[in-house]
Amino acid sequence: MKIKNISKWLFLTIGAVMMFSSCEEDKDYEQIILNSTKDVPSLDGMYIIGSGIVFEETESAARLRMAKNEVLQEERASLFEIYIAVKQGQEGFNILTVEGADNNMWGPGDDFAEIPDEERHGDEPKGASLRKGSLVKTSTAFTVPNDGLYHVVFDEEVGKVSVSEVKWGLIGDATPGGWSGDTELTMETFSLDSVVFRQEGVELLEGTFKLRYSGGWKIFLDEELDLGEGNKGVTVNTNFGGSVDELESGGDNFSWSENGIYTVKYVWNARGADSFTTEKTADVEVAEYPETLFMVGDALNMDDSDSDGTPDGWQWDLTDAPMVPVNSHPNMFWKIVWLEGGGNFKFAPQREWKGDFGAAEDLGNGEYSKGSDNIVAPAESGYYMVVVDLDAEKISVQDPEIYLIGDAIGSWDGGNTDYLFTVDNANEVITYEGPLLGANLRMYAGHSYFEVGDWWQSEFMIYSGNIEFRGTGGDQEPVAVEAGTYKIDLNFKDSTGSITLQ
Repeated sequence: MKIKNISKWLFLTIGAVMMFSSCEEDKDYEQIILNSTKDVPSLDGMYIIGSGIVFEETESAARLRMAKNEVLQEERASLFEIYIAVKQGQEGFNILTVEGADNNMWGPGDDFAEIPDEERHGDEPKGASLRKGSLVKTSTAFTVPNDGLYHVVFDEEVGKVSVSEVKWGLIGDATPGGWSGDTELTMETFSLDSVVFRQEGVELLEGTFKLRYSGGWKIFLDEELDLGEGNKGVTVNTNFGGSVDELESGGDNFSWSENGIYTVKYVWNARGADSFTTEKTADVEVAEYPETLFMVGDALNMDDSDSDGTPDGWQWDLTDAPMVPVNSHPNMFWKIVWLEGGGNFKFAPQREWKGDFGAAEDLGNGEYSKGSDNIVAPAESGYYMVVVDLDAEKISVQDPEIYLIGDAIGSWDGGNTDYLFTVDNANEVITYEGPLLGANLRMYAGHSYFEVGDWWQSEFMIYSGNIEFRGTGGDQEPVAVEAGTYKIDLNFKDSTGSITLQ
């Protein structure tokens, strides 16, 4: 396996990254180069060496490589990185720059320090060591708190270095945690020559995923450097995509097509190619249809109650908008929902980013083919009836139609417009006002995807002031009314309702 854009040799002069210290006397680093029996570089460059890593002398594999600036996803001439196994303790490592006969040793500046999780950017790795600061000429080494694989990054222009502990994991809708949580790989073996991460029993389903470490997407070295055309900052990818056989830093999501249980393994090698492999160990049965379906998006709620820059409607922990399964049709779900004009929304089988979907194409008249894009809500805020048909792979957004039916109106005919509720968006209610006979009350939501006579498949009732849906259940408890004129109000924003004799 090759790793694109992290495999180019560095033939530039720079200042650089990370740790080296030793309890022995300081060494003459010019003599290290001259006396090396390894693959001695003949060109200038930047190397990682030290007693706490496998490279105690310079060699090709010890060179830092040019890295992508994640802001543009393009290689940056002053940005370099290397993945390296480091043992815990005071030996550590340093960065050695070679320019002709001029060799300089670099290490951590006084400001180089551990960054607490709560002070890290939201997209940065968490739950593992992350240290940042300046790089200075010194024989003082970079050290690490744990044996492990580390990602060393340095940008010459901004003068910042980071050393981050690597704990590989998978994330994506093909994985058990969806896009909401990582499936971690356990560090199975550690040596300075090779580190193996492995996890058995991983369920991978048709979908997409990425490989990233310590739950992060990128590391921030700078947020202000003007890159032109409105782009700012220097960040480095902590994730890989592309293909399983050819990983690419910050690449597109892996596409996965074969459902199953897998053993997933990542092997880092100091002097050879890394490998990322998946071995199928068992089949897995996948339900044809999900049992639940949820809506999410700023069309549901544009507030930002936690002031994090993301509307509450797009945050699963702040949004709970379950759809109602259509009785006897496991392929269909419906919901009457208040949509904020111009907002966007999507769907997922659970309250996390796994198996989520939206639209592929606008078919007109509020109908969409199923796909991956956000669905744009109608321009006018108000109540809408949203229906998903997983068999037809279509989504419908229409004005709500709610009807009364049964003995209380003296008719079991579906779609009776004399008993159609009025949508009152100004007061955020859907209302019926009119006569009722003394009998059990029944009401339901109609839609063009539903058979007119199958009213019971989308039935609901008001109990103690709350709207309760029949869903996949049996006949609901009857609610009897005496003869008279009534006003029935339905508020689907808070799922409340009232039945009032006038």
